[in-house]
Amino acid sequence: MRFLQSIVRPLTAWAASTAVAPIDLPVNPLSLLLLRLQITNINPNALLLYSAIEDVVDNVTSIIVKHKGENIMQGSLRDLMVLNMLLGKRFPHWDRLTNASGGIRSITFPLGFSRREFDPIEAFPATSRGNLTLEMARGADPASLSALSFSIEAVELIEATPKQYIKATTMSQTAVVGSYDQSLPIGNPLLALLFFDTALATLNTLTSSWGAVKLLKDNIEQYYPLSDAQVLAGMMGVHLGQWAEGFPSHVHQYDDGAALEVADDAHHPVSTGMRGYFAMNFDPLGDGSYALETAGAADVKVRAVGTSATPVRVLPVELVPVKAG
Repeated sequence: MRFLQSIVRPLTAWAASTAVAPIDLPVNPLSLLLLRLQITNINPNALLLYSAIEDVVDNVTSIIVKHKGENIMQGSLRDLMVLNMLLGKRFPHWDRLTNASGGIRSITFPLGFSRREFDPIEAFPATSRGNLTLEMARGADPASLSALSFSIEAVELIEATPKQYIKATTMSQTAVVGSYDQSLPIGNPLLALLFFDTALATLNTLTSSWGAVKLLKDNIEQYYPLSDAQVLAGMMGVHLGQWAEGFPSHVHQYDDGAALEVADDAHHPVSTGMRGYFAMNFDPLGDGSYALETAGAADVKVRAVGTSATPVRVLPVELVPVKAG
C-alpha cells in the first residue's frame, strides 16, 4: 500500500473576521487533514506568555468539510480538536513557542475521517474533483496575536478501498432549567456523542446545562440510563489515558515572588483546554462492537435535566458505510 501526504494549500495569510473560500480537497481516499496555523505574538509578557495558543483555538469559529453539499465534518476548531483527541488520540502539536514580541509560533491540528489514521478500511472514499471541499471562518484578531496564516495538507490512501468513514457535525440549542431533549441522527451507527456545556466551562457555581443525561432509543434507555455530566467529563480522562489536560491546560503553578510575566514561564500553557466537554462513548474498544445501532429506530435522543439555561452543543459521531458504485 502507499499513502501520499501533500500540500493542498500552502501557507496563506488569513485576514481577521473572514471566511476562506471553498478549497478543493484531493480525490483519492482521504484519511486525514492537517491544519497548520501560524501566528505572530503581540506583547506576550503582558498578556501571559502562552495565551495566544488558547486564543488561536477559539479564533477559528467554523471548519466545514462538504461532499456534494452535505456536511461531513462541521464544528469549531476547539470542538473538532477535542473530538480528534477522543476518537483517535490525535492531539495538536506546536513546534514554536517563542516568548518574543513579534515572534512566530506554529501549531498543527489533525482532522481525521477515521478512528485510526492511515486505515485503508476506514477513510473518506475516492470522489471526483470539486465534490469534496473545505471551508473555514475566523473571528477578529485577539489581543495576543496578529498576522494569522494557515496551510492545509492531506493524507491520501492511494490503493485503499474504504468501507466506511466518520461523519461528525454540530447540533446546538440553548438549554432550559429542567428536562429537555436533543434529537440525534438516525440511520448510521453512532460511535460517540461529544457534548459541550457553557455552564460547566465558564461558571463557578454548582450548575450544569446538561446536568444529568440519559440516552433513549424509541423511549427505551440505552447505554447511559442516567449519568452526571461531570462524571462523564472525568471519564474522558479514562478514554484518553489521562492525557486530556496535556493540551492545552498543563500548568505548573508556583509563587516565587517574581513578577507575573516572569512567573508565567512556568505556566505551560494557561488555558481552558477541555473544560466544559464530556462524552458518551459507544466505542470504548475502538472496533465498533459496542456501536449504537440506529437503523430502523423511530427516535433516538438524549434527555437532559439541567440546572442552568446556557448554550449547549453535541457532536454525534456517525460511522457511515460506503455505498457500492
